[in-house]
Amino acid sequence: MEGVPRRTLRHWLDDAEKINSFVGPDSRKSIGRSGRREILPFAKEMSEFLEEARQDGREMTSAHMIEFIRANYGQWLTTYMADKKSAESGHAALTRLCQRFVERHGFTNPGANSSMQTSANHGTNQSSAGSLGEHDSISSAKHDVNYDTNTGANPDTNSTTSSSTTVIDLEDDSPLLFGLDIGTTAVKCVVVNGVTGQTVDVANVSLNDVAVPASLATETKVGVQNVEQVLLAVQRAVMMLHEAARRRVTSVGICGQMHGILWWCSRAVHEAAERLLEYSGKDGDSDEDMLEPAWSELVTWQDQRCTPAFLAQCREKIASVKTTSNTLLTNLAAGYGLATFAHTLEHSPRTLVGMDACGTIHDFVAFVLCGHTLPSETFMDTTDAHSWGGLNLQTQSWDTRVLRALQIPSSMLPSIKKPGTSIGHISNGSASFGLPEDKPVYVPMGDHPCSVLAALAQRQGQPRDDASLTLVNIGTSAQMAMVLTGESVEKLSNNSEDTAESAVTNSSSFEVRPFLFEDRYLGVVASLSGGNTFAWLVHQWQQWAQEMGLMSVHPDEDEEKVARREAAVYERLIALGVQHEDTQLTFVPTLHGERANPDATGSIQNLRMNNWSMGDISAALSRGLVENLFDMIPAELEPLVPVQTMIGTGNALVRNALLQRFLLKRLADPTLLQIQTAADAAVGAALAPSLLL
Repeated sequence: MEGVPRRTLRHWLDDAEKINSFVGPDSRKSIGRSGRREILPFAKEMSEFLEEARQDGREMTSAHMIEFIRANYGQWLTTYMADKKSAESGHAALTRLCQRFVERHGFTNPGANSSMQTSANHGTNQSSAGSLGEHDSISSAKHDVNYDTNTGANPDTNSTTSSSTTVIDLEDDSPLLFGLDIGTTAVKCVVVNGVTGQTVDVANVSLNDVAVPASLATETKVGVQNVEQVLLAVQRAVMMLHEAARRRVTSVGICGQMHGILWWCSRAVHEAAERLLEYSGKDGDSDEDMLEPAWSELVTWQDQRCTPAFLAQCREKIASVKTTSNTLLTNLAAGYGLATFAHTLEHSPRTLVGMDACGTIHDFVAFVLCGHTLPSETFMDTTDAHSWGGLNLQTQSWDTRVLRALQIPSSMLPSIKKPGTSIGHISNGSASFGLPEDKPVYVPMGDHPCSVLAALAQRQGQPRDDASLTLVNIGTSAQMAMVLTGESVEKLSNNSEDTAESAVTNSSSFEVRPFLFEDRYLGVVASLSGGNTFAWLVHQWQQWAQEMGLMSVHPDEDEEKVARREAAVYERLIALGVQHEDTQLTFVPTLHGERANPDATGSIQNLRMNNWSMGDISAALSRGLVENLFDMIPAELEPLVPVQTMIGTGNALVRNALLQRFLLKRLADPTLLQIQTAADAAVGAALAPSLLL
């Protein structure tokens, strides 16, 4: 029984009678190596296909398996994909299904001479079948298959949806650009053709699917993430890409969740990261060397340790520092890097003992990839520096008043670079990540401006020429951004003599941020409530059903079944909401508070006996999410939004026809709304080096 987890064995013993007395078709009789019943109804045929390939000495990948399914079991594939949230998530789930099938049926032979092609041989985490060996995994690269599905866009919304996943042409010698997006819940990698701009390959890894050594596991807390988990997710995502695509990468662009901060010991990072990646595929949890900390936890944008009272004290300290310039107060909020830094210095300074550098999570990953070992080799771009709350827009440097007032040592802060600046090259010591050596790594950028850049890049003309656009992104949170010229920013100021920086603090819910192009700005309204709030409704509905005994959930239920059930709830809630678009029910969706008011709460108004159905609630919540964004727009910009092109991005928006419909109601012409499924931050990060030169 080697390789079978104890928990699985216990379930086998508990269910022995059911297993032995099973009556049903042979296709459902096997419980597989992981203790689960076989999902594929054509498991026998798939096994024969793989066995024939093995006997012929052919190297197989998950793409070959998917192609086999598409050619022979198209109806099953269509049904399987219809249950998924999007084409991308469906393909990722299908790839994982193929991986598990290979593991269960013994087609992962150890050793370099295995007939199964290995391209994800590092960082494979322990599954229910046990921890895979270093050379055991089948390639999980997502390629050769292009599903043409409409991911959530309702055909009645008059919006357009585009996709750019293509087949890898091994004979094409066009340069390929690598993009990495380290998000709040997942890590995404893309490879983009440098000539056509099309996405060649993509891989997405959920942080929840990544296990870390037990000695490094930390207590789950809102607003705090395990850095080891992120590094392992990055490694896994990169190794999931087609090896042929990775070999042709000519540049590395990185972006990630903004505002967050972690600290590290520069000289110890490289060795600690190597140990982590080396132990990721082995049983090394008891190794005491793994306990030596080289970095802190990641304090994210969702962290709320900085209370309104603490932030008020910070602003008072900053205001008391004398300055010779007319620079206005720098905006600080809960979850912003410098505010978190100040709070840590005041309340838990021992956390920083031994640390000599800090940055965002993507700054840290770039530091590791480049093999840097000095604090002076830590870099941050202007978009992320602004998100920390301490950037002087005029000088493009840290605001010295803020540093003095909050007693933050400037020696620990990263050097600020313009977007598109090379900060190093992939080091030979970072081979475990799977990227080719000596390729230039560009300064990491914020995920939001990168998603804006990706959206602009899909339009005709040069991205820097678009200054009459509104971009709405609804993912975990929600943002509305308008590309502004310096002239537009000046008009926003009450004093015509003020500079662009004055607009930063003229509204608690709106701010002007630096954009990736030096002569452009982004006017941004940002809400902490977005797809996370609708996801809460989906989860809450399932929890109510369980509490009422209408839905039973087993602790070890198959993840595919869980995903299908959740997708069905999403689909049903949206469909019911469409039937109640005109509900009088009002839902204020600020369940997570807002940066300008962390204590803000949600509310339900206009409740009557006839408007409390699930459709009313779903529609009211979706409308509330859209209206919450529009309510934050400054009066000077309100007339522009309804009459200019609006690009919609983000998984929550793409998959939710209700959100799209309520956006359309705010536009003068329905054709102004363009939904883009491929305009994600990873693509923007990949394209940035070539577009910003």
